[in-house]
Amino acid sequence: MENLSETEKLIISYLRSNPPEECMLDKITRGINRSRATVLKYLHILQARGLVNYRSVGRSKLWMLSDDTDVRAAETPDETSGDSEIIKNASKLHRTILELLELERTVDDPDKLVFTVNTFLDIIVANEPFRRMFPGTGNLEDIMDRESLLIFKEKMKSAGTVQADLRGRDGIRRSYSLSINPVNDFWVIIARDPASSSFSKGELEVLLTITRLRSSAGSLEEFLLSIREELSGLLSLSELALVGRDASGLEVIHQHPETINIGEVDYFIYRSMETLETVSWQTETGGIMLSVPLIVEERATGALIIGTSDDSVPSQILEIIEMVADEISEYLSMEKLKREKEEFIRTLIAMNRVSEIINSGEKEDRMLERSIEAVIETLGFEMGCIYLMDEGRELEMRAQKNLPETLSKMCMAGVFRDLFSRSVEKEKIIYITSESPEYRLLHESIRKNNIRTLLMLPIKFSGEIIGILNLASYDVKPYNRISLENLSSIGLQLGSALAGAGI
Repeated sequence: MENLSETEKLIISYLRSNPPEECMLDKITRGINRSRATVLKYLHILQARGLVNYRSVGRSKLWMLSDDTDVRAAETPDETSGDSEIIKNASKLHRTILELLELERTVDDPDKLVFTVNTFLDIIVANEPFRRMFPGTGNLEDIMDRESLLIFKEKMKSAGTVQADLRGRDGIRRSYSLSINPVNDFWVIIARDPASSSFSKGELEVLLTITRLRSSAGSLEEFLLSIREELSGLLSLSELALVGRDASGLEVIHQHPETINIGEVDYFIYRSMETLETVSWQTETGGIMLSVPLIVEERATGALIIGTSDDSVPSQILEIIEMVADEISEYLSMEKLKREKEEFIRTLIAMNRVSEIINSGEKEDRMLERSIEAVIETLGFEMGCIYLMDEGRELEMRAQKNLPETLSKMCMAGVFRDLFSRSVEKEKIIYITSESPEYRLLHESIRKNNIRTLLMLPIKFSGEIIGILNLASYDVKPYNRISLENLSSIGLQLGSALAGAGI
């Protein structure tokens, strides 16, 4: 594994020494102590090189080492024909290209930039990481400042090492240790990021503190403010924001201070979430902004936005920031699980409340009004309404609570009849949040009223739907399968009560 980076070697060793069920992204990340974004990036690099592969199990991927493949040389064609010289030269050219590709592979170390220069500092040969970092660069003067060039030229007289900043395509200057190796009339340069060796004691303390804060912070706001304080000791932090993504677009969850308009940089944020990689760009004041994706099960649910007045961010600090993003993702996932448990308890209470109301013997209209009030109050929704089937099997609104005037008029006018009919046709609960793909298909009035959760519960009796209970909330209400089953039973309770009353 001499041509692999340290991270790649760790991944290969982990896959070789662990059973398949232990080789999911999260477990590999914990096993080799690297961030999710870093591990995922190198897994795809190893896959492209044919060294690893994966098998999908549900929504997860089990990574494994690939089988060795033999490369067999093609047989040389018969050279007795009139084209023998062409065939011979084409065959030689083919072998030369294969040899060139093999040579390029041996210098394509993701952790090193390898290139050669002549006496005029023209870049003659460069490996793939260099070409990706500095596309279109023809001369070292294009990416190195004047002071560093003077020191570099002095070192060209003999082998040696020099520290220099190289300016990338995005305008970020990254510090490298350049090993200068003279060979005949040219020089081979190997550039390493000195920050990639190991974390300092202070950096490790920051990571440890943030990991502890994840479980002890009283709120997300408190957690993020603590993260800001810790990161400020590593770089000149000017901005920290947390952005979520749902079907309606980006949502700013936290921002301090509010010095940038997230909408003006949404291109970079979406790009980081789509590629699952950190994206950087330069600000008008010369600083740097970073968008680090929040990754859950190999899908980005949002991004951590970091701004600094520095003109560069060392790769080691960047890796720490990516680990911080992983901690935030873990915090948000745990908070979602807590909310799911809370919502489950609420569904049980709502079932009992509705049961008490329908057994109270009140008149039908009053029973419907009290039922919808109880469900809204217990489940924490802001509004709702009940539709029942009339004699012509058309849905007619019979009760409502807290509907905004615009939505109430639209309900009375039957604007949402097609939407409610979906629950009738599917004969099951319809649960849509702003995180659901189908949220985009809802009537625009629902989105304009900032409704983020929509529930449609069929009211059934003897297997037949006789109405719909509709609920809406300004918050995303996380329900699991069991909670939704509990909510469906409320529709069955109402159906039995209405049928017993002869409605």
